[in-house]
Amino acid sequence: MNKKKIKAWVLLIIWMLVIFFFSSQPGNISSNLSNSFVKNIIKIIPLDLDICSFIIRKFAHLSEYFILALLMYKILDKEKINKKVLLKIWLLCILYAISDEIHQLFVLNRSAKVTDVLIDSLGSFLGLLVSFKVYKPTK
Repeated sequence: MNKKKIKAWVLLIIWMLVIFFFSSQPGNISSNLSNSFVKNIIKIIPLDLDICSFIIRKFAHLSEYFILALLMYKILDKEKINKKVLLKIWLLCILYAISDEIHQLFVLNRSAKVTDVLIDSLGSFLGLLVSFKVYKPTK
């Protein structure tokens, strides 16, 4: 395995740990973190705190899994990329999203939401789409 491939694997594992870390935070800590971010936004753009917080939290889900899919894509050898491989990556991302939601069932004041898995799935799909367009397979 070359250094580039090792770096890609390390980044992927680190990112998966980042997702796990955020999901491990008790509900009140997670809410305080996102609300403090949102309060700074609503100072600039007058929005309802709850609506803005909801949007920021869902966008965080989308972007986490967008990045996860990008990192999984970067591990592949470009000549081996096809629709079947992309589908497998997408399914791996979805499985990780499901496991992440199940994990949250065991975290204080957290819950599992199907809608979050759907948003994560969309994020990973978009990440794969962008990856495929930017880093086209070589033929």
